[in-house]
Amino acid sequence: MSVNLSKILLSVMIAGGYIFSAMSYGQVTIKEKESEKNVVSLDVASLKMANIEVKALKSQVLPYFISASGEVIPNANSTVKVTTRVAAQVIQRYVQEGQHINEGQPLVTLSSVDMAKTQGELLLASQEWARVKALGKDAISAKRYAQAQVSYQHAYSTALAYGMSESEIKELLTTDKPSNAKGEFKLIATQSGTVFNINFTEGELVQAGNILLQIVDENTVWVDAKLPPNLEKPVKEGDEAKLTVKNQTILGKVIQVHHQLDEITRTRSVRIEVPNAADLLHPGQYVSCKIVTGLTDLVLTLPEDAVLKTADGDFAVYVERETGKFQQVEITLVEVIDKRAVIKGINAGTRVVVKGAFFVNSELNKKGFDAHGH
Repeated sequence: MSVNLSKILLSVMIAGGYIFSAMSYGQVTIKEKESEKNVVSLDVASLKMANIEVKALKSQVLPYFISASGEVIPNANSTVKVTTRVAAQVIQRYVQEGQHINEGQPLVTLSSVDMAKTQGELLLASQEWARVKALGKDAISAKRYAQAQVSYQHAYSTALAYGMSESEIKELLTTDKPSNAKGEFKLIATQSGTVFNINFTEGELVQAGNILLQIVDENTVWVDAKLPPNLEKPVKEGDEAKLTVKNQTILGKVIQVHHQLDEITRTRSVRIEVPNAADLLHPGQYVSCKIVTGLTDLVLTLPEDAVLKTADGDFAVYVERETGKFQQVEITLVEVIDKRAVIKGINAGTRVVVKGAFFVNSELNKKGFDAHGH
């Protein structure tokens, strides 16, 4: 009886050793609960160090964009071309290329034979008109009175048209000296802005109608962007545009869509009007544009880098189960719009890691979990 008992005990011990050995070498597994798969826990220090951010998913509408490069050009509606209406010689220039000037600021002094003649006629007409007015209508004929008045007005208007300012005319008439009728006059800025395209030098004889310079008000500028001719969602006037300049985003609006294609590039130009109060944009500068061409339906979305690929090529996000405890959950990536991922397979309101997902994924892999969700 003692011999049989010994055999039984020996059998039990051998069997027990085999089971222990099998468990040690992974031949016997304990099935993990689905709710505990691919879970990683992080302490407060790790959460702070990795700057982990968690947000509840919300349905929202995203805009569709067309990306394009564009060139900044002056706003023609805010650009003044400075010309002279008479042939004249440049006596002195007061402004430089790229200089910001104010309305009423002198630009250049010119001297003209035609202006000298006009100034002389204005002085004579002014003197005659003063005598006639002093005599009064009762002392002279109505014809002489009218002629004196018309001659004065004509000479005054001609001086203005040729380029003299109101203040210059007033000064000329106040001094009332024929020696001051030497044909010099200043061209004055009619608006504030930046000086562009100076096209003359001191001493040069410029002809009537020549553009001497341009004054551009850069508070608003235009951007000409090049787009493919056939778009799934065509761009139209009034569409919103986003420009990226020095890591800043500026909002603009499409004001014109050209119908004729560029013969060389086979692209279509669209013109965008952009506010430029911060003076970030300048003519000739190239910028990146995104033009809004439509909107999505209500979708679940989160930052693109919050969606990670699993080892078997699926897409997943990290769902917060409790504070500091995150579980990898596979989802369907529908599309990416302007660095925002549109996803399905998870419910709105679910709290998901939106910042620091890569760190959470790394910690999961370190712990030896099945990071592809199986």
